[in-house]
Amino acid sequence: MTIAFETAGGLAIFLLGINFFSESLKKMSSHSVKRFLEKVTSSPLSGTLVGLAVTALIQSSSATTVLTVGFVNSGLMTFSQAIGIVYGANIGTTVTAQIMAFNLSSIALPVLMVGVVLMMFFNKDLIKNIGTFFVGFGLLFYGMLMMTEAVAPLKNSPKIINIFLQFADKPIRGVLAGILVTFVIQSSSATVGLVLALMQANLVDINGAIPLILGNNIGTCITALLASLNSNMAAKRVVAAHFGFNIIGTIIVLILLDPFKHFVNFFTKYVTLTSDPVRQAANAHTLFNVLNTMLFLPLTKYYTALIEWLFKGKEDAKPKRAIFLDKNLLKSPFIAIEAIIKEINRGLDLSVESLLTLSEHLLNKPNKQKLEVLLENESIMDTQQYEITNYITLLATYEMGEKVAASIPEVLHATNDLERIGDHQQNLYNIYKRQIGSRVNLPEKNLHKLVDMIDVIIEFTKFIQVNLKEDKLIDLSIAHNFESRINELRDSCQQDYFHILQEYKDVPFLSTIVYDYILNLEKIGDHLTNISEHLSLVSEF
Repeated sequence: MTIAFETAGGLAIFLLGINFFSESLKKMSSHSVKRFLEKVTSSPLSGTLVGLAVTALIQSSSATTVLTVGFVNSGLMTFSQAIGIVYGANIGTTVTAQIMAFNLSSIALPVLMVGVVLMMFFNKDLIKNIGTFFVGFGLLFYGMLMMTEAVAPLKNSPKIINIFLQFADKPIRGVLAGILVTFVIQSSSATVGLVLALMQANLVDINGAIPLILGNNIGTCITALLASLNSNMAAKRVVAAHFGFNIIGTIIVLILLDPFKHFVNFFTKYVTLTSDPVRQAANAHTLFNVLNTMLFLPLTKYYTALIEWLFKGKEDAKPKRAIFLDKNLLKSPFIAIEAIIKEINRGLDLSVESLLTLSEHLLNKPNKQKLEVLLENESIMDTQQYEITNYITLLATYEMGEKVAASIPEVLHATNDLERIGDHQQNLYNIYKRQIGSRVNLPEKNLHKLVDMIDVIIEFTKFIQVNLKEDKLIDLSIAHNFESRINELRDSCQQDYFHILQEYKDVPFLSTIVYDYILNLEKIGDHLTNISEHLSLVSEF
């Protein structure tokens, strides 16, 4: 019982270390992760390199895969782009094993002490994150030491030795054990750390370690599976591709187990220049994923087609709810803010569609059914506001840097302005309906001024969209110039209001219709200016 408690305690400290280690790297590299992910193209090789780099930065293949599921589910990335990231994430996670194989437990406590000092006595985010990194590093190796010392007495137990020998004699049992342990503790790095601790205690040799590591690779897919349960079809395909990648690779290695062992031994002896069995296990972990990726890369086109054929399904052409707000992104607040901005940009798309439709109806023969798009889009924009607000509420519960925290009120205000734009477009629909019901036509001069006003608003909206899409700082001088142009057109239309009153005395409500059009279009311009000002502050971060 003492051995069980000590092993569990060591594992708990190890998991805590992994968490500190990973979280500190996430915070220090959130901008870098975003830049890497932006470089993903349709090329599987570029995706692989990005996945490797991101996982090496945040030290968690599960986090990278879950993040990728979130990107695909939110439409920030396609399935074909994501599949390369899955390959790279599997390679990137082996960096942790390579670090652990150095057995730096002798410096664990001094490093831990340095980390605690940096965390407790410095206020700057960067210094605190470096301190968290050192704390994680120290806990990781101290946990490894505790597990090694805890399991060491087991080598005197023939029954325990016999159990571990079965993993070598019957590799499938080892694979299943690796899957089970990884599923239970939800950390592939912890499973590998436990295997390395067993090797350091001479309880497991390389023959028993390889099946456990193979099972660990499959078990780590379960985290992404759980993350995708409420996701769209594209995100489910990412998880299926992740499972398939590891299962197929494991089957191939089991078939060619002896040649693979010889290759691992050769690589360890002549490339890493050591015969250390712990390093052998770390190399086996790395080589499995590298060789598997080399096998899959040239076949990605066919593998992608197979996954798409097995998991068929269509997405809604025009979803009625927010599509970019995946909860898996909340663990990386900087990227979650990007997702919110993407959703705001989608709302601006809906606004442009509504205004173009109104403009067509003002100039051409009315089509009542088509004009209903203004009401449909207003309903979607209402839903966006509700879901973005809830998403921000969830985001606020996560730890984040000062700059990201400062951006939250700005995106919330921008979201509210977007919803008000939808309200004014619903008003425009009602005004047009009132105009048609009254069987009156707008004077030609006023009609074209209204259409000009709509054109400037659309141009203003697209200016904001381009800057958000390209992650550029919004030039407020240009935004204010758009507002001035809208106000000039408003003033001109308002001057015509009194002429309409004089010329169309027999149609007294015509001037009111024109005035209501002007008022709502001008308000949309005001809200676009507000969005520019709020999101320009976010762009600075």
